Amino acid sequence: MLTFSRQLAKQIRAVFRRALQISASQTDHVVWLVADDTGLRICAQSWRAIIEYHLPGITTPGSIALTMEALAACEGTKSDELVRFEKLDDETVVLRWDDHSIPQSFQLDARKLQSDTPPTVPESWASNPPRLFAALSDAMKIVPTDATRYAINCVQLRPSGGRLAATDTHQLLIETGFTFPGVSDVLIPRTTLFSSRELPADQPVEVGLTANHCVFRMGPWTVWLPIEKQGRYPRVEDIIPAADSAKTRLSLSAEDVSFLLEVIPRLPTETDQQGRITLDLNGQVVMLAKGDGPSPVTQVVLRNSYRSGDEMRLNTDRQFLVRAAQLGFHEIELHGSESPVVCRDERRIYLWSVLEEAAALTTGPDTVQLESHLATTTSPRPARAVPPPRRARSTPERSSTAMPRNRITETLAASVPPATNGSPPTPKPNDQHESPGAFNNLLQQAETAKTSLHDAFSQINHLIGLLKRHRRQSKLMQTTLASLKQLQTLEV
Repeated sequence: MLTFSRQLAKQIRAVFRRALQISASQTDHVVWLVADDTGLRICAQSWRAIIEYHLPGITTPGSIALTMEALAACEGTKSDELVRFEKLDDETVVLRWDDHSIPQSFQLDARKLQSDTPPTVPESWASNPPRLFAALSDAMKIVPTDATRYAINCVQLRPSGGRLAATDTHQLLIETGFTFPGVSDVLIPRTTLFSSRELPADQPVEVGLTANHCVFRMGPWTVWLPIEKQGRYPRVEDIIPAADSAKTRLSLSAEDVSFLLEVIPRLPTETDQQGRITLDLNGQVVMLAKGDGPSPVTQVVLRNSYRSGDEMRLNTDRQFLVRAAQLGFHEIELHGSESPVVCRDERRIYLWSVLEEAAALTTGPDTVQLESHLATTTSPRPARAVPPPRRARSTPERSSTAMPRNRITETLAASVPPATNGSPPTPKPNDQHESPGAFNNLLQQAETAKTSLHDAFSQINHLIGLLKRHRRQSKLMQTTLASLKQLQTLEV
């Protein structure tokens, strides 16, 4: 007799369905329980994958064949409710458990359940940090379900440089810093397995190779993914522009990234424009979106973000901007209004293509404006600064930009005695003892400056309050006018 919890039965069924890519109605898929001196192994396989869960412990050696229907019958949410699997004879398997102290059972005819060939275990493993799990999950979300003449329905693992890559010809994600076995590139098919919450995302990920599979081991879970041997992957590295060729850089604050992820799904969408938004970097950081027909343009102003470099306007599919934000990028490189947009950090590069420039949106008299909340403190910048664009060598010039006034510096500078005959005065060794009033004078001026700053701070707070009240009144007026226009339309 073999046992494990009802909670584990639920987790195993969820992960097995994702790995084998089977629907809830496919209940006849075989699941094997194999007990040996290392514990209990629960495994299933199909042509898409092989998946195994290892439960260590002391068990009686033996094997029992089940179906996904049997796991669905006994699964639960409590870890202290155990399921007992018993093989009565060569034909019958019985499952017994208690559901809130009420005895339950499920009987299974095992005559038609054929055994599968045990998978080959890799001879060696390459250990990787837990972030490989997240990297595979991010990459699989980009991979399309179908392929063209290139095997883009796969993720490419490259041992040289420890790189993985995924693309759908519109976007590209590359991440480096891993250790993969072998000497040549490996292509593994798309799977949603690495998005499973049941898998341990905080455990090291070991990678191994067999003749036909790339194997991943994460804690008690092991999955064999078939290797695509006939497909050919595009040379994705050839389309990545150099970082120093960027004409414009957009820096998104953490506050504006949170605002974007909340607002973009609610923006109006044109059904025939691929989720178009216009990114207008001209003075402010602005996004423009529009719905079908004569609907007004919605303008989103990111008040905490800024542009450096040339002014630029481009069209992009909003889903790519959302994905860049979800991936944690805050610095965006713009290489031209029709060139790919690039985000990069120490280990990752995310790139996507833009839409035609001719379709750029513009504001009008009926534009609806949204603004992100102005943060009182500056959000932390990314650890890696994006290098500035390459410029032609020239003689350096002093900047003529006016610096903000610092009243404390000015006050202290005014207290310095004037120079005599164009040369600074020579201080005496005992000046501070001979002029006790000088220190008191400096202290009094510093206190005066502190009082001035406090008064200015109070005035600024009062001004901000008035501006906020004016903005609320303006928004209320816009909403009222829009409601009146809708009422006029209904009357007609």
